Amino acid sequence: MTNPLRELVAPIYLPSLIYSIGNGALQPVVVLAALDIGFSDAGASAVLGVAGVVGVLTAPLLGRVITRLGDRLSLIVASILALAALGIALSAMFVPGTAYATGAFMIGIALIAVSLNVWMLARQTYIADALPGEWRGRGLATLGGMLRLGVLVGPLVSTALIALWGLESIFVMNAVTVALALALIVRYLAPLPSREPVTRETPTAHSPDAHPGGVTRPDLRATAIAGLGVTTLMVLRSNKNVIIPLWGATLGLDNAIIALAFAVSALIDTAMFYPGGRLSDRRGRLWGLVPSLTVMSASIVLMVLWADPLGFFLGSALLGLGNGFGSGILMTIGADLSPSTKRANFLGTWQAISNSGMAAGPFVVSGMTAFIGISAALWATAGIGIFGALWFRALLPATYLRLGLGLNGMPLQQEFERPTETGSPRDT
Repeated sequence: MTNPLRELVAPIYLPSLIYSIGNGALQPVVVLAALDIGFSDAGASAVLGVAGVVGVLTAPLLGRVITRLGDRLSLIVASILALAALGIALSAMFVPGTAYATGAFMIGIALIAVSLNVWMLARQTYIADALPGEWRGRGLATLGGMLRLGVLVGPLVSTALIALWGLESIFVMNAVTVALALALIVRYLAPLPSREPVTRETPTAHSPDAHPGGVTRPDLRATAIAGLGVTTLMVLRSNKNVIIPLWGATLGLDNAIIALAFAVSALIDTAMFYPGGRLSDRRGRLWGLVPSLTVMSASIVLMVLWADPLGFFLGSALLGLGNGFGSGILMTIGADLSPSTKRANFLGTWQAISNSGMAAGPFVVSGMTAFIGISAALWATAGIGIFGALWFRALLPATYLRLGLGLNGMPLQQEFERPTETGSPRDT
């Protein structure tokens, strides 16, 4: 069996990488641009907060929209929306200090968050339908890897552009990347036979082979169990970006050392995406979840106990390693739990659950730091991760069994019938 991921390079992975580089370049400068426009410090932070809330609230609705329009058309519409949103936000930067500037910038950033949500959902849905079940973990981990690579490369690009042409150039650069990604979608992404847009005349039933997971409808209990565990992972992931600079500053380390530790952590994280996905496919989803939660928690404990530059640096690297184990795992679990029809509807709700944990994470650290101190806040964050690992280890096997799935997301009947590892076509 040839590697089916190769068929997704031009239609999915390459546009995802390009789109993510543009978005990664934009993220570090949103607050800086807001300050230049005339927002206060609190107001500039609120812009990011509003974007996070928009991401949580719109995901379920956008899932239904994607079901109606289909993956390809949804990506095209979202890209056009992103281009318009970037234009609105950019226009605000030329009239700083005005009511129009603050309003337009807030609207532009909110619409960018909506576009990003559609991109996440439509790509996840397409990959879940396009790949054989035994490749799902690797397929979605590779998508996660493209997102991580964009976050790694984007800020480097923005640093160079700001030095040459100022903050405005980042919005222009992001628009160029969106346009390039859109061109690849239009040229290479073909709708899957089972993913035609839903109309009154078009049945929503898939081919039986389109969804190897075999889940016929959403299961509330399974979603709640998996969703609670996912929230703990998202809290750790979002806090990772807070813990490294915050703890480094607490130790009195130079900004250059903190930035280097952050970069090394991100590099290790990015390099782990395919091994993490392969492990999830071969050994089951727990092999992505439990090591990710455990290693990240252990790395936080290491940094607190080994409170010097070497301990900080090693802890930061381990944070990246732990996060890399779980590359794409949240999307993979969402795909496993999603029904064969109207998949995007469910994935919209699943993304809202994930986004809730991501949005809450920094507030957890800041709140605990204010009340109990930074060291205690880090201990508590590590405790959340250990709780998540134990939760998944205790409840995920029975949850998948309830759905008739093995821990690799495959139906149990297929799990028993598939070839052994020796000579398995999955090894090719």
